[in-house]
Amino acid sequence: MSQHDAAQRMPTVGSLGPLIRSELAPFPGRLRSVARLVLSMALVIVIAMTLQLPFLSLSMVMVLFTAQESTLLTRLAGTTLLIGTTLAVALGLLLIKFTIDYPMIRILTACVVASAAMYFMRISRLGAIGYLVALFVFYLQSFVDLGIGPEALLRSLLWLWVAITYPIVLTIAVNHLVLPQQPARMLRDEMARQLGEVLLHLQGHRLDYHTQALPAAAVGRSALALHRHLTLAAKDTPAHRHNRAIHSGRAAALGRLHTAAAHLSRLPKSTLSPAQTIFIAMLEADIRAFQSAIVRSTRFVCLVDPCIVESPGIPLDALLREMALALEMAATAETAEQVPPPGAEPLFAQDALTNPVYAQFALKTVLAATICYFVYTALDWPGIHTSMLTCFILALPSLGAASHKGLQRIIGCVLGSVVALVATVFVIPHLDTIVGLLLLTLPIVAAGAWVAAGSPRSNYIGVQFVFAFALAQLGHFGPYSDISEIRDRMVGIMVGVAVSVAVSATLWPEREMDSLAGTLRRAMRGLAGLIGADRDTGNRLERQLAMGTARLQAWASVAQVRDVHQRASLEPGRHGGVVMVRTAGALAQAPDVILAVCWLQVLAMDAGTRVHGVVSETLDTVLARVGERLEQLSGVSGPATDGRAGGGTGTLDELDLSKGQEGPEASWIAEIVSTARDLGKRLACLDTVPADAHDSGSELEYA
Repeated sequence: MSQHDAAQRMPTVGSLGPLIRSELAPFPGRLRSVARLVLSMALVIVIAMTLQLPFLSLSMVMVLFTAQESTLLTRLAGTTLLIGTTLAVALGLLLIKFTIDYPMIRILTACVVASAAMYFMRISRLGAIGYLVALFVFYLQSFVDLGIGPEALLRSLLWLWVAITYPIVLTIAVNHLVLPQQPARMLRDEMARQLGEVLLHLQGHRLDYHTQALPAAAVGRSALALHRHLTLAAKDTPAHRHNRAIHSGRAAALGRLHTAAAHLSRLPKSTLSPAQTIFIAMLEADIRAFQSAIVRSTRFVCLVDPCIVESPGIPLDALLREMALALEMAATAETAEQVPPPGAEPLFAQDALTNPVYAQFALKTVLAATICYFVYTALDWPGIHTSMLTCFILALPSLGAASHKGLQRIIGCVLGSVVALVATVFVIPHLDTIVGLLLLTLPIVAAGAWVAAGSPRSNYIGVQFVFAFALAQLGHFGPYSDISEIRDRMVGIMVGVAVSVAVSATLWPEREMDSLAGTLRRAMRGLAGLIGADRDTGNRLERQLAMGTARLQAWASVAQVRDVHQRASLEPGRHGGVVMVRTAGALAQAPDVILAVCWLQVLAMDAGTRVHGVVSETLDTVLARVGERLEQLSGVSGPATDGRAGGGTGTLDELDLSKGQEGPEASWIAEIVSTARDLGKRLACLDTVPADAHDSGSELEYA
């Protein structure tokens, strides 16, 4: 790879500003999540300080681990944590009972139990229980090494169980009673929000006022959010589970409406004909009725008729017809036959007993933790026992994921330690009541909770920020000014991250880079699946559902590539820079490619009623050539060499019958030709876009 390419891949200080703003930006439900987190932690602080319950910092972290985006996920996470913690304490008590006088046997037994638990973590969807068992069994070693008596050790373990349990129960109660985020309500709110955006852009064209274009990436995020809420609602609510077909049809129709609104937002404003003005007003009325039906859980009846659109060959009429078809699809879904709910996922992976990767993962994790245990024991520096815990916290399937979480852990700990240090020097000496403590703590907790409620790219920073501050300031029942604990924790985390990453990179490394090329190929095949999604199916509703499913899969595959690419970029000693550069270019263009393919499908469907014969056949060939081009791009080793597939130049020349002709049909074909050529240019850019390109919301070309 050239030095120029390497320079393009290196992060710059200027690129951090937009990234930080994006991660800290508000989104629907974030403020409610922060309010619940702050309330839960305030109650935990008051209870712990009043009753003098130990391990307050750990209790506050359990609040962050338990609280999730919805009541369903919070309940599932809390139940898993309660079961895992109880089992871990029981195993810890048995381990102490039989091995407390035999240090070597105790350590070896802890290694065996932790290895089995980490193995269970990789093979089971209940792996969080195994993770807690492994973490607790090794954490127990730091208690034993303190040299306290058996009775005091037993009391410490039981108090540790209490300190973990009561915040979990409290957090579940708060999330169900205070501003609850139920999956059904989240689905309803997300649908209403997207319909509001569709109405905004329709009104903008009817009333001729400026509206900001919808970026392609925003359309993808909305589609994935809608699918996630739909899945969670079906798991949480029997009514949604029983009526899954209706809600799936509504979601697919809404996806088409939102995509059409994105195209509509990019069209230049023009003077509407009386017929267009009336039709847009009818669409707005039906969309409001659809929105009301979603909010009130009533049946939606579509009144607008897509067949009354008389398209004279301009894009606006095609989009209005697409919206009318989407609304018709939503109404048709109300009478869809119910389908049985999908079966439960298997408890264990199919290759649980045959894949050696799982055992290798368990051995690597336990080896790294054991090295850290011997290091801080040999140095007689128990304050850095966090190095041992860090090895389990970074126990993730890939080296890139472990490096990403390790970086978040370091950043969060540094920020929390700095805030704790400032508070220790300037604020703590002036506090003497719990009210003052809360006035100091809650704003800091709120800042950490805001980050923790964000995306997986940065949310662990918020968890570590709160934990680092709480460990330094809330570990005692009174003012505390010793800053050595801040130093020791920081050193321990640094040692743990270094050891964990070194072991993972040396022994049986699982690199994201190794799977990046395959993930990108699958994404390109997913984009190619958009082309023929509505073919070889039954009635019109089935074809429309197939198109909605293909669009969702395309957005999901692009999101998966983006996640893998981000983690691979953090892997030490990574190779395959060409694949990284090509993937960055593909990610920059993929959202606009999806929108362009959807737009070409809209034009092709609308043209189906106006063109026939050789023109219709040639149009099908154009779509097939685009699919071939996307299939060829799935070969990451090199660019496609078939020139005909690069947008189908020869075919487009055959289709461009508008030259020398007049009339609506010629104008319509010219629009299709222009859109197909623009899509061909975008596909060509998948091989040439610089690595630091990003989705700038660039507009598609409309003739």
